[in-house]
Amino acid sequence: MSENRTERLQEAIQLLEAGMKADAIKVLKELVKENPDRIEAWYNLGYALTLAEKFEEAIKAYDEALAIDNFIFEIWFNKGNALYAISDYENARDCYEEALEINPDDSEAWNNIGNCHSRLADGRAAIEAYTRAVALNPEYAEGFYNKANAHFIEEEDEKAITYGEHAIRLDPSLSKRVGQWINVAKNRITSKRDDEEHKRRQQSQND
Repeated sequence: MSENRTERLQEAIQLLEAGMKADAIKVLKELVKENPDRIEAWYNLGYALTLAEKFEEAIKAYDEALAIDNFIFEIWFNKGNALYAISDYENARDCYEEALEINPDDSEAWNNIGNCHSRLADGRAAIEAYTRAVALNPEYAEGFYNKANAHFIEEEDEKAITYGEHAIRLDPSLSKRVGQWINVAKNRITSKRDDEEHKRRQQSQND
């Protein structure tokens, strides 16, 4: 890339950092038009379009970047984010899986795969992905919250409470979100114990 084109790319990045998304997109669109083989311009265009919530356009820009080099973690990861934003959870999951082929130790990608599985109503797969995420990053409060919530949906209430409370210890701001369901989980545990005790009493009387 020529010195002038490098300067223009830096200009676009600075515009993004300043929150001037529309101006950054304009510069980047000019760059990719003039230099369609420049992966940095396509990638940053995709990123800028994502920030502007123009997700369909962003996906197309990421595809152009991947057509140049499909072994870059950030491109697959960010394309997954754009697809997730438009509720295309299956293709978003596939993108995160491609990203993890490149870097299998990225906890956020595992967390995002868990989110996709959760949206696709595959609770067991979601829990497995969240478990990988928090194993890679034991300080990942959001990952622990998501794991707790997935256990709650599966009615595995003891685990939901344990991981939910751990998420709050890591990030107290999560207490409101955990509070939306933790009492339900506790009540379900109590109800199950009461039912089991009632059955035992009935069985004892029958014997």
